[in-house]
Amino acid sequence: MSSNDKLTKFIEELKAKNDIVSVVSRYVPLERKGRSFWGRCPFHSEKTPSFSVNDYDQFYHCFGCGVGGDVIKFIQNIESVDFMGAVHILADLAHMEVPSFSGAASDEEDIKKRKQEKERLLDLMRDTARHYVANLKSPMAKVGIMYFEKRNISPEVARMFGIGFSLNFNEIIDFLKSKNYTLEEMEKAGVIKYKDGRPYDALGGRVIFPIIDTSNNVIAFCGRTLEPHPTHAKYINTADTVLFSKSKNLFAINLVKKNRFEQGKIDYMIVVEGQMDAVSLHKAGFTTAVASMGTALTQEQAKLIKRFAEKVYICYDGDTAGKKATLRGLDILKSTGLDVYVMSMPEGLDPDDVINKYGEAGYKKLLQKALPLVDFKLEFLKNTFDTTTNEGRAKFLNEAILVLQALDEVEREVYIDKVSEISGVLKDFVRRQVGSNVQQEVQEPIVSHAASIEQNTRGALPQDVKSVQAEKFILSAMLHRKPYAFFKTDVREYFTELRQEFYVTIQELLSGENGGDIVKAFYEKYSQDESEDGENSKSEQASEIINYIYKNASDENDLKYYKDCVSLVVKAYCDREVERLTKQLEDEVDKAKRLDIMKKIKEILDKNQNKKVD
Repeated sequence: MSSNDKLTKFIEELKAKNDIVSVVSRYVPLERKGRSFWGRCPFHSEKTPSFSVNDYDQFYHCFGCGVGGDVIKFIQNIESVDFMGAVHILADLAHMEVPSFSGAASDEEDIKKRKQEKERLLDLMRDTARHYVANLKSPMAKVGIMYFEKRNISPEVARMFGIGFSLNFNEIIDFLKSKNYTLEEMEKAGVIKYKDGRPYDALGGRVIFPIIDTSNNVIAFCGRTLEPHPTHAKYINTADTVLFSKSKNLFAINLVKKNRFEQGKIDYMIVVEGQMDAVSLHKAGFTTAVASMGTALTQEQAKLIKRFAEKVYICYDGDTAGKKATLRGLDILKSTGLDVYVMSMPEGLDPDDVINKYGEAGYKKLLQKALPLVDFKLEFLKNTFDTTTNEGRAKFLNEAILVLQALDEVEREVYIDKVSEISGVLKDFVRRQVGSNVQQEVQEPIVSHAASIEQNTRGALPQDVKSVQAEKFILSAMLHRKPYAFFKTDVREYFTELRQEFYVTIQELLSGENGGDIVKAFYEKYSQDESEDGENSKSEQASEIINYIYKNASDENDLKYYKDCVSLVVKAYCDREVERLTKQLEDEVDKAKRLDIMKKIKEILDKNQNKKVD
């Protein structure tokens, strides 16, 4: 059997063992109405259920936002994973092993071995977490109980988070040995370390906060020391292991997922720095709070947040929220497509302090006063420079222009007034400065947008300025005969309307020219054509394509930029086709035709999943 046949057979079996209604019900409460099950869509906010799951077709569709697909596509969207990531999640649910599709028996044995090792380590971490909790009953845990009382952590809250206590540096080792775990396994899981050749509990003598992933697996721990120490950090996290990566996880994300399952789509998430901050917020009723565990936010964490909410509030300590490193982390959140708001904490207070001092009402007021990211940046710059002096205003303006240049045209226009008011400079001057060096609707915006497109689960992609830019860049690269800018196959279908014509024209010029100036020929073909396409004539758009690559490309990065543009254009095409076919599916009553449409949708989804263009 070929590897393709093997994969096809496995996928069919995987789907057969993962009934779509059962799988979706793990994330969305469903109610049968007629032939289908209905619920509130997990991919956009809605009050009236428009999310339909059909157990006969094994297909889901939202009539509100247009998203739809099979059980694998659902897991891809809800868990923000690629095709094979979804396959592995579904395989775990069905207790199936994902085979090697290379045909090599050794590969399958290796996969089986790694899976067994991972399951063994997860069992070890679960047993460790339970033992830390059981330690609270020991008289030796009195200091830990006193800490709980001091921080107003009730037994109920401690149980909800699985908080426990490490009695000393050796006790956990003896316990795990009694459960037949080896020292090697303890070290691989990050539970123990070695010093002078002797093993010890990596978090000995600390209050233990388990870090639990979205599948409710304990994957790591954070330990909080109870006594100030000149050489011991207050908080220590488990080192990165095969189960845990600090940059890819968030403390309390499991509770956020549980909250969404019970209440439907959540409006926002709150990101704080420390575990105790998250615990305090949950106690006060802010049940979508997570902790970044003291690190700068990463792209992986941003994608994890995007799985659950469209809006995120950043609530860092009063003395850290304005740091530039933190702002860069917030830009990562924004680039993933999140609406980012920043809360200003009273100086010297952290969220836990605010909850204890001012209660839920006090914290809610700070939440309501949170600023959108751009407003926060401009306020931060205003407070950084003395804008009562000419020198301070000039420094503010230079920095503010950089902020505006990272925005799209609409956002820039909105914030030009504010920058003008603070700096005392005319709006037209600010506008010229912003536009004179906008290199840069460049790499970062399109690359970032391409990343956010991967998280888009709302059906057709609007033909916004970013996808149009991607098409123009590709055509400009072809026109200027960049070495990487060619296709072995005809890809005109991926372009929209007029740019399909431009693509064909450039291809004809490339195949027919013998040393001639094809840029000049392209210009001459359209220079007198004033027919309209949207807001611009053909001649204007042709000129933009001729000039685009010189204005908007960096020579050292344009190959990566080009690939990102191709991915974005293919994704936009696939979304348009899925929307068109989904509308057909809604109106079609003939079973055979419905199956044919669903087959076409699957082909498009597969094309998007494997969107390599040669």
